[in-house]
Amino acid sequence: MNRHNVVKTVAACLAGILSLGMLGACGNQGKDASGSTIIKFGIHVANPKKQEAVTYDIVQAFNKKHKGKYKVVFEASDKESHSKNMKLEASDGTLPQLFWIDASEAPEYSKSGALLDLRDFLKKNPSVAKAIAGGKDSFEDKQTGQYGLPYQSNVQGFFYNKGIIDKLGIPYPNDDTTYEQLMETLPKIKAGGYTPIAIGSKNSSYTMWEFNELLVRYGWQDNLKKIKAGKEQFNNPDFIKAFDKIEGLAKAGAFPENVSTIEYFDAKQQFNDGKAALFGSGQWDCAEFDSSLGDKVGFWWGPKFSDSSYDQNVSMRVPANPIVVNKAVGDDVAMKAGVYAFLKFYYGEEAAKMSYAKSTFPATNYPGLKATSSQYAMNEMLKALGKNWPSPASAPDLTLDAASQQALYDAIFGVIQGTYTPSAGLSKIDQAWKISHK
Repeated sequence: MNRHNVVKTVAACLAGILSLGMLGACGNQGKDASGSTIIKFGIHVANPKKQEAVTYDIVQAFNKKHKGKYKVVFEASDKESHSKNMKLEASDGTLPQLFWIDASEAPEYSKSGALLDLRDFLKKNPSVAKAIAGGKDSFEDKQTGQYGLPYQSNVQGFFYNKGIIDKLGIPYPNDDTTYEQLMETLPKIKAGGYTPIAIGSKNSSYTMWEFNELLVRYGWQDNLKKIKAGKEQFNNPDFIKAFDKIEGLAKAGAFPENVSTIEYFDAKQQFNDGKAALFGSGQWDCAEFDSSLGDKVGFWWGPKFSDSSYDQNVSMRVPANPIVVNKAVGDDVAMKAGVYAFLKFYYGEEAAKMSYAKSTFPATNYPGLKATSSQYAMNEMLKALGKNWPSPASAPDLTLDAASQQALYDAIFGVIQGTYTPSAGLSKIDQAWKISHK
């Protein structure tokens, strides 16, 4: 069964379950020895303390503050297992009280009636609603309401090693650097014994971030509106140009020779070890790059494209995948109070300060928050954000249904590996889209 059919099946199962009233109770609730109400938080990593340190710290601070009343505990597994687990738990009525979910999957859960409408929470907490600002709009539906809130704010693009670039005597990439200028530097980087752009394709959803800006600069939002209206397809002149640029990078040797056999974490290690000049990532890696590169780390949105008619002065600060709440929480007064208390804390100013302390941009905006002088990577991002260029409402890959999203990932890496031509890769997305929107 392909991913599209799995999601369709889950949605159908959820609809049936709701009609039987089987999601009417929070099956995972309970109390610990101190009498604290247990709130389960489903998260997409196996080791939250190590892999999502900011969220882990926020949870521990909340638990300390509400000791004896509420306690948030993680239901943790890697991203792929987490997705499967949530679908299975949705089908048998045992979803955790709140959970992280991929933006491509969340609408199906919402349409099936599995998620709590959070407009009531935002109404009761206007300071949070104001602080989240536009980020919440990405997870709102006219029929089902506010089905989620952004987990964090993602700033995405290229990190680069200033030490390597200084050694090679080439200019740092900047806001005006074009694709052609980037291409001119590739032979010099390779001649110096370095990989120009570290990337791995084994877990493609983790290596999309450097391409989202490219797609926006070729009119992703405008084209997607036309595609949704049935007036355009993905295999169109704008996107062919975009994919041509990815193919051009691959043919010029921009990526590792073993790109097809390594994953995101392998590619990141190349960058950490000073073997690659650039690496596509986001703010979640800032603290790690502070440690490995220190003040030699730089940040860049990516190249501009002279053959595009769309605005090139755009940035990429977008809402991350959402946190959602099990609809059954709304039927339990005590549990609802606990979940609301956690969300208020998670999106509050104290948690925002904790996020900044670990070089992570929260989903909220509170005045006066800034990085310290030793948070080099985050300061580079803040410098890039300083021009106040507009960002899209959502990253391109998070605007698609699950099947089309995966087809986008496969198409990009198929082009990088030479499996698809740009046109053939885009046609694969069209095929997935057509099936998903019958």
